[in-house]
Amino acid sequence: MGLLPSTVCGRDIDYVFAYPTVKMVKIQDSRLGLFKLFLVFMIVLYIAVFQLWKDSGYLQTEKVSGISRFTLQQPTVDDCSPTNDDCMNDFNALPDLAYCNQSSLPYDGDKYPCQYYESVGLGTMFESSILVTTRVTTRQEDLVCNSTSETTCPRVYNLTSPDAEKTYYSADVERFTVLFDTSVMATTLQIYGESSEMEGMLYVEKNSALCASYATATKSWGGKAITSTAPCYIAPNKTNANLDFFQLGILMSAADSDLDVGNNRYDGATMIVEVTYTNMFSWSGLSRKIQYTYKPYLSSSTSFKLYDNVWEGTNNYREKRTLLNKHGIKIDLVQSGDLGSFSFAQLLISLTTSLTLLAMATVITDYIALYFLPDKEKYDEAKYEWTEDFSDMREASRDRKRRNKGLGELSEPGA
Repeated sequence: MGLLPSTVCGRDIDYVFAYPTVKMVKIQDSRLGLFKLFLVFMIVLYIAVFQLWKDSGYLQTEKVSGISRFTLQQPTVDDCSPTNDDCMNDFNALPDLAYCNQSSLPYDGDKYPCQYYESVGLGTMFESSILVTTRVTTRQEDLVCNSTSETTCPRVYNLTSPDAEKTYYSADVERFTVLFDTSVMATTLQIYGESSEMEGMLYVEKNSALCASYATATKSWGGKAITSTAPCYIAPNKTNANLDFFQLGILMSAADSDLDVGNNRYDGATMIVEVTYTNMFSWSGLSRKIQYTYKPYLSSSTSFKLYDNVWEGTNNYREKRTLLNKHGIKIDLVQSGDLGSFSFAQLLISLTTSLTLLAMATVITDYIALYFLPDKEKYDEAKYEWTEDFSDMREASRDRKRRNKGLGELSEPGA
């Protein structure tokens, strides 16, 4: 055999290094062949149409992160900027506001005097939220104890007079507008977007009356089918810089609530506005622009208040103070979503994992052939090769050895 020895450890070299391979059996039955081809076709169709085309299996995705900024503005004529000298406020008259003491209109809750406020002072900014004050309770207080006193100051301030505590509602606060300016990024994929460059819609889940009030409300995001029932999508108002803004009342309605539901106006509440970003869509794949959806949720059981004060004094700036107990709607913005980008590696991963489904075509065909079709016995005989029963073979071998041993004893001399 040339350079190779004929045996290895006493065994034939061809036996030791024999090449094992799978033995294929061809069952000549067109029913089985066509059925398997049908299954393979359906699996390939599923992979191509649903996993790759519809679900964009070729895209690498990443969770977004972002920052946000708010601006509050009182109602103005033609939504002009209050910083312009010729811009005028556009408040409703107090007698037309049912929750005001100055109005004779019926109101289910407790009425309080209303005061007009502008955005400065009515809105309080936080890192990723804003408080829109709906009710203010003021306390006029005098300094009664300071560091020069000999006591430990059981009270630093007292009410100036018994009637020095008063409560007011913010007049027409429903029509104040909240501007959202957000930026979003997927750092690994190097995708960035700003509000002025993206497109957004407000999602209304339950309030059909709000949907009906907008002639352009659509059934789907950016769709053309107009609807007057919830759920629907509403386009935001836009500034000259292409930034989104909504009236507070619209956001409350989109969350299926109102300032006059429960004690929202008096105690305040927390509103969570989830902004979901994406640039991936079923069937159409990647979008040229990042798109996002506002989804407001109101937690009426969680009131919100904030204390502030205004100092007054001649000799000591702390001689008098006005304590402001502010209640209102605290709007928290939560940014979420996924952005995607084409990735050849992700395409290979999707193909590799999806193609394992092709093995199911053989498994299903074998199962049907062996257990359901009339010729299942013939298929079983062709598919499986039965070897000799090795238990019987070993028993026969032991019997032969016993017989040979007995014959050997009989043939011994002198037996």
